[in-house]
Amino acid sequence: MAASLTATTDPTRRQRALLIDSLLEKGVIDSAALARAELVAGRTARPVEQVLNQLGALSDEDLVEAYAEVSGCEIWDPKRLPPEVLSADLGVSAEFLRRNRVLPVRRTGAGLVCAVCDPLDNEALSGLVFATGLSLQLLVARPADWRVFVDQPAGESSAQVLDERRLEREIDQVADGAVEGGGARLVTSVFEAAIAQGASDIHFEPRRNDLAVRLRIDGRMIEYAVVSADLAAPAVSRIKVIANLNLGERRLPQDGRTSFVIGGRSIDVRVATSPTVFGEGAVLRILDRAAVPLDLDGLGLSGPTIAALRGAAKAPHGLFLVTGPTGSGKTTTLYALLQTFAGSPKKVLSIEDPVEYHFEHVSQTQVAAQLGLTFAAALRSFLRQDPDVILVGEIRDPETAAVAIQAAMTGHLVLASVHANTALAVVPRLRDMGIEAYQLAAGFRGSVAQRLVRRLCERCREPGPADPGHIAAARRLRLAVPLRSWRPVGCPHCKGSGFKGRLPISEGFLADEMFQRALADDQTAGELAERAASLGWVGMLADGLAKVDGGETTFEEVVAAVDG
Repeated sequence: MAASLTATTDPTRRQRALLIDSLLEKGVIDSAALARAELVAGRTARPVEQVLNQLGALSDEDLVEAYAEVSGCEIWDPKRLPPEVLSADLGVSAEFLRRNRVLPVRRTGAGLVCAVCDPLDNEALSGLVFATGLSLQLLVARPADWRVFVDQPAGESSAQVLDERRLEREIDQVADGAVEGGGARLVTSVFEAAIAQGASDIHFEPRRNDLAVRLRIDGRMIEYAVVSADLAAPAVSRIKVIANLNLGERRLPQDGRTSFVIGGRSIDVRVATSPTVFGEGAVLRILDRAAVPLDLDGLGLSGPTIAALRGAAKAPHGLFLVTGPTGSGKTTTLYALLQTFAGSPKKVLSIEDPVEYHFEHVSQTQVAAQLGLTFAAALRSFLRQDPDVILVGEIRDPETAAVAIQAAMTGHLVLASVHANTALAVVPRLRDMGIEAYQLAAGFRGSVAQRLVRRLCERCREPGPADPGHIAAARRLRLAVPLRSWRPVGCPHCKGSGFKGRLPISEGFLADEMFQRALADDQTAGELAERAASLGWVGMLADGLAKVDGGETTFEEVVAAVDG
């Protein structure tokens, strides 16, 4: 079952060196991450492989597999072998076990089975042998599994800038991870819960007598916890420290970025703090790239929408727009479109506010309005850098619109988001910003509009005949009549809500020469709609009703998203 250990065994430095060599040879870690971890390990006296894990460069799974290979121990499965021994029964303190990350699992006569996070820590294990008088049988524990049973939260920060402040923060992270204060424990435990529940945002909201912690899950705000007001300042201070914000500034809003480590996986977080009458509040936007596949086919968009996006990616030049309200997934769609250029010889530049995900094949620039680096200013500089593709995070003013259409007319492919209600509504929106009809005719290549609706839980949804009201609404709008109606029920999987996750409803089209001629003639919205329909454009409501019929969402969700 496990490798045996007595007080005479002594894991050597050679074993740890072999472990690191093995990880390098397998490509699990790279030399840059190793160099950084060695620097931190040298100042914290922690093993290099554990520093790599805490900084998110080495996952729990890769760590335990490496330990098992070097030590000869098996990996602990807490479901098959849950802990049955208390520290008090062994005559050792719980603090000793916690500090050395040892978890007694089972007593076997004169032996003790232990789940350990570091099977090479001979000093700690020999001390346990001496204190208990028992021989040990070791199982390698994943740090996340160990934390579940000792109630010690995981999750630490890793900043993005290679400077001395980052080094000091990482040293603090590794050295003091086991002795965090109440505010830090609250932040890390809330973050773990947010990841487990699929939340997109975490809100820390100080009130007169307490601190409310709320999560945005599937677009809806839910109250996660209400804690003592005494924890408000320490929690926000902890957030500001790991996001590299100014601790002394409490009068002005601040923005920053950081990352948490969950299960050895680094998850980026965008942080925004703001002063309130009862103290500073904070909002954390979770940017978990693993949770959102940046692949056009994996986004759940309609067929015509995907066709329009793929056509836009192949266009040699022009302006292609993605539109929708805040929180509708526009950035994700644009990023998935950017991903199609990975491996191509094209030069891709972006100006964003903020930069949410990082791409190796894109030169990304962050807006800094206080320094004069606006969308329009960055766009002008981009035109002198010989780009093929330019991403504009948002066209929000006439100046940016003018430079974007100019770039599109001079041989560049410009991808951008803009606020409008439908794919066709981007045309009058651009006209309102001062873009002339002839400019649109020369530069406009198409658009996509989208919304997000809650997805029905596949485990508890219930089908039924189509609701008469739904049928009447579809006929009134001259849309395909839904054959079935589904309703949410609620189960443990969806935590009783009846919904699990979100999916997009969308519409889109790629402009052709006839559509561009219609733009040049300044035709009415109705005439443009007819021309778009001939290009394969299908309204967003029709896409939503098709997903209602398929059991993916409800009629009420679609109507609320489109008309609400």
